[in-house]
Amino acid sequence: MTDRNTIIDRTMKLYVAALSDAADEIGLEKVCMDRGIIPLTKNKRMAGFARTGKLIRSPANQPYDEKQLDVFMSLGTEAIDGDLLVIDMAGATDCSAWGQILTKIGIPKGVRGAVVDGTSRDIHDIDKMNFTVFARGRHPGTMRGRLDMESVQKPIVCGGVTVNPGNLVFGDGDGIVVIPADRIEEVLTHAEEVVATDDWWSNKLDEGEDPHDLHKEKPIP
Repeated sequence: MTDRNTIIDRTMKLYVAALSDAADEIGLEKVCMDRGIIPLTKNKRMAGFARTGKLIRSPANQPYDEKQLDVFMSLGTEAIDGDLLVIDMAGATDCSAWGQILTKIGIPKGVRGAVVDGTSRDIHDIDKMNFTVFARGRHPGTMRGRLDMESVQKPIVCGGVTVNPGNLVFGDGDGIVVIPADRIEEVLTHAEEVVATDDWWSNKLDEGEDPHDLHKEKPIP
């Protein structure tokens, strides 16, 4: 098992709130995407390493350059196992940047999910593939003629958080956290401690213990 897969497996045993709490404990700021980025698919859990793409508006009154779609598809075709695609649509809400075709391209490459600061479509078909997509909402329109690629594998902003290629991205029903590559081990270790404390509290409460006494013994996360 590769180191990347080990990290993904550890992360998937946790929950986003635990990583958020852990990031607070070690002084990491702005790791949570804003609440507008929500799961659109039935599968709401995903973890992987950011592979980023930034879109911009296509030039007006010019024929669409089909090469743009080749560049866009490279987000999936050049992905490696454990990648999670993160896309900035530059505020566009009149089309979608993710759908069933990109999902079918990404799954055989080992792509673990997608986050779009914008919109997605084909959710019914994506659900059949058990893939996870987070976005701001749905829109049936194509990006052809509306959006061009500005960059691939460069730093972007998604959900108000700066995302660098290789950052750990983790999503569940509560939202998404983004952890810098050089702080992953530290955050996961603290997050595992948070989960252990949560479990301890849950067991003690089930036993009828007084929460105020518990807080004196082990402060609530």
